[in-house]
Amino acid sequence: MDVMIESQPILPLRAWNAVRTRGTSYAWHKVLRRVLRHTPAWRRHLLYADPRSYWTHRGGFDYFREQEGQPARSWRADWIAERIASYNPTSILEVGCGYGKILSELSRRVCVPLVGIDFSPTQLELAARLINPQAGVSLVLARGEQLPFPDGAFDMVVTSAVILHNRPDIAQTMRREILRVARRFAVHNEETGFSYNRYGYDTVAWYRERGITLAEFGAIPADPNPEESQFCVAVLDPRTLDSSPT
Repeated sequence: MDVMIESQPILPLRAWNAVRTRGTSYAWHKVLRRVLRHTPAWRRHLLYADPRSYWTHRGGFDYFREQEGQPARSWRADWIAERIASYNPTSILEVGCGYGKILSELSRRVCVPLVGIDFSPTQLELAARLINPQAGVSLVLARGEQLPFPDGAFDMVVTSAVILHNRPDIAQTMRREILRVARRFAVHNEETGFSYNRYGYDTVAWYRERGITLAEFGAIPADPNPEESQFCVAVLDPRTLDSSPT
């Protein structure tokens, strides 16, 4: 994902560009994020009542610029993609693919069908622009709690900082949907921290409670907050353990 990130114009010009290019609703969303940045309870109430609306407003080039301006995020995506590729999956679905950062990294490491879904049209629109068209990645507008795929459709299903953004009942449904469409592996990068738009879950504990084997788990070395980061690989078909990496 080699895209140049230009410096931002001054604030009044950014505000005008926000209204001109994406409308007053988007501009108002940006105002609320700035005004309420020190009041997480109000942020959750006013900004995050509807997660799909929130991520549709957040998605786009401004969000991309913000994320790509943090080198640790690229290091983390590289690390996750390397771990995923080491399991030699035959097909991969990423639930909540955003603008396609991990899918882009995976397309450089594996030659298997790659599919990404997201419920934010603005995130998917940007992913379609940023992912190399030669990579053959398929992008689908869908919700994680209602995956439009048959049982066992993918060898591996991946989430990266996605389940944690959903309230407990939705998060539970998403996990069950992931187990339904995954054949061999479910891979998660899900932080445990809590904020206005994060609920934070112990994914490792969730799998252990259900007696599902974990091939690996632990903090992500490249994560800026390793005490809250959690990466794990759940093995859904025990026969794969014989060929899994150590």
